[in-house]
Amino acid sequence: MSDTDETERSIWQWLQKVARGSFLWLFVILLTLGMTLILSFNLVAPSSVNVTLDQPAANEILAPRSLTYISDLLTEQAREQAAASVTPIYTPLDLNIGRTQLGKARAVFAFIETVRADTQANEETKLRYTQAIEDLTIEETVGLNLLRLTQADYEIAKDDILGIINEMMRQDIREDQLSAALRSARRQASLDLTPTQENVVTNLAPQFIVATVFLDEEATAAARDEAVSAVEPVVRSVTKDQRIIRTGDIITETEIEMLTQLGLMQQELDWRGVGGLFIASLLSVTLIFLYWHQYHSQQRANGRYLIALALLLLIFTLAARLMTTGAGFIVYWFPIGALAMLMAVIFDSRFAMITTIVMAGLVGYLSRNSLEITIYMAAGGLLALLTLRDAYAQRINAFFRAGLLAALGHILAILIFRLPQNLDIIEILQLVLYGLGNGVASSALTLIGFFIMGGMFGVTTSLQLQELSRLDHPLLQELLRQAPGTYHHSIMVANLAEQAAEKVKANSTLIRVGAFYHDIGKMKRPEYFTENQAGASPHDTLEPTESAAIIISHVTDGLAMARKHRLPDRIRDFIAEHHGERVIKSFYMRAREQAEQAGQDPDSVDIEMFRHVGPRPRSRETGIVMLADAIEATSSALRPNSEKAIEKLVSSIVSDHLSEGQLDNSGLTLGDVKMIQDSFVKTLKGRFHMRVKYPGNEVLAANDEPATTGEETPPNERSSLPQTAPLTPPVSQEAPTR
Repeated sequence: MSDTDETERSIWQWLQKVARGSFLWLFVILLTLGMTLILSFNLVAPSSVNVTLDQPAANEILAPRSLTYISDLLTEQAREQAAASVTPIYTPLDLNIGRTQLGKARAVFAFIETVRADTQANEETKLRYTQAIEDLTIEETVGLNLLRLTQADYEIAKDDILGIINEMMRQDIREDQLSAALRSARRQASLDLTPTQENVVTNLAPQFIVATVFLDEEATAAARDEAVSAVEPVVRSVTKDQRIIRTGDIITETEIEMLTQLGLMQQELDWRGVGGLFIASLLSVTLIFLYWHQYHSQQRANGRYLIALALLLLIFTLAARLMTTGAGFIVYWFPIGALAMLMAVIFDSRFAMITTIVMAGLVGYLSRNSLEITIYMAAGGLLALLTLRDAYAQRINAFFRAGLLAALGHILAILIFRLPQNLDIIEILQLVLYGLGNGVASSALTLIGFFIMGGMFGVTTSLQLQELSRLDHPLLQELLRQAPGTYHHSIMVANLAEQAAEKVKANSTLIRVGAFYHDIGKMKRPEYFTENQAGASPHDTLEPTESAAIIISHVTDGLAMARKHRLPDRIRDFIAEHHGERVIKSFYMRAREQAEQAGQDPDSVDIEMFRHVGPRPRSRETGIVMLADAIEATSSALRPNSEKAIEKLVSSIVSDHLSEGQLDNSGLTLGDVKMIQDSFVKTLKGRFHMRVKYPGNEVLAANDEPATTGEETPPNERSSLPQTAPLTPPVSQEAPTR
């Protein structure tokens, strides 16, 4: 392939990737708009009333149903009253403030005494000096009195001022009490003072009085918060046909709230609410599809799975809207368990888990931000999901068992939130019955959903796998007649892969059925595959490229047969992916040898002509079958007769697949691969066990040599076994791959 061709191919792949990504995000936007449209309108149309706040009611209004709800309005009023009842907390009396003010007064008097003693300044200059004292207002009359008092009268006035300051600054004076404290300071002037002295004292003493205690905002806020938190939510109840409003009653905010809770208020479209619903829908869809885009590349390429996912989300969103706006406790019947189980079987458990959590949050948001409903939904859905493993074994009763465990999750959530409320035992039992009925209904809806999804979108269902697993299926019978060796090989691969699937908790039934049909394409030309050959190989007379093309074509032929017989998509994946993008090494090496013998550069042989078109395994199940297919083929050819040989064979094949990156997209971890490898070894030990030599059987033992008529498979596109001497079949047995 030239550099130009490679560049064009890269550009085309990039454009395809961009187109797929753009389509996916366009789909996200359309689904978001669809969910917003569903959530924005009240599809349950109750009778409505027309009332106006602070206006008389035109008609008598009766409650259409019984209702118990938490009044946000009354609860908020109770909290405001509790906060207002908290006495403000002030800091303790700080005597240092009094000492500071007393010291400031003494400093002022020391300055005034200096001015009074100045013989060089006249009275006008002394008055100007006195009035220039900072933070002190001295009127002219007060200043002149200070300067004209005799020394004895001055000392009496000074001592009276200092005494008032000393007394007042020992008291708790809040900032809001400062005015009263200043008036009190003026009244404390001694009765023995002359009018001149009293004028000085009453004007100067209050100016040194300041607040001594201050509001502790942090402690007060904490006390108010504590008082608010101690307020229990105000619960209001109304029974069916109870008179809520009489004709002529003035409509209050609490009555508006009750009418709104009952769904009786005529409401215009709230665009802010629509905006919130759009954001909630966008966040929900984005979380789900980001996970889809990251971990579900296999279904991403299949539009039917994408449509099925969108349809499920829209249907359950519609159900959530109907049930959260309906009467009474109908929201407790939302079948979150059915959504979880459908997602688990159609896609996988991890994807179902994130979808369940997102939907639980959305239902809680629609239920007026109810944490109880969110936990109720999540507990039931996740318990149903995490206990559904037996459903992969196609036991119908496993769905009902998962439904009962979902009911247990619902009941526990109800008890967590309702028991502390001291509700009537009858009401709690009623909710418990709702949770139990929800779990049973979810199981039934799941089975119904399988029929619908299987019929509309070709999604693989439990019943389909049960039907396809029957060995008397027409397609398997045709495989038995036309390619008996391939039929036997497929059965052995199924047994080998199924045992490994059980170890890593993969879908063992899907693996078994997929292994049955993975090689049906060989029916078109069975004689070109080793397991069906009884004599010479027809590949001996063909060019390596022709042989490779025939071997590769069994995948495309198998897919054509699968479409003709309407096999589910998940089964077709086994046909397409069981060789991944591996190279048919035997024919590739033969082509290089022929090129070298012809005097050509062996590197001129295009390896892509010998490579399976793939794709590589994109699920854990197809990855397990790929390994089982290679190991079964190679072990049938080499027939290892010791535990060490079996372990070496399995280890070599698994390592070869890992080094080529064939399992990179399968979702199998290295831990999974190790358990799968151990399972293969254990199964092969049972198959190739050493026979016990009984006395008298020497003749039979001498004749008991393994058949070599075309069963041995060299290291090729199936086994990809390294060219090691102990595991390489005899050169004379070089044969095309199975």
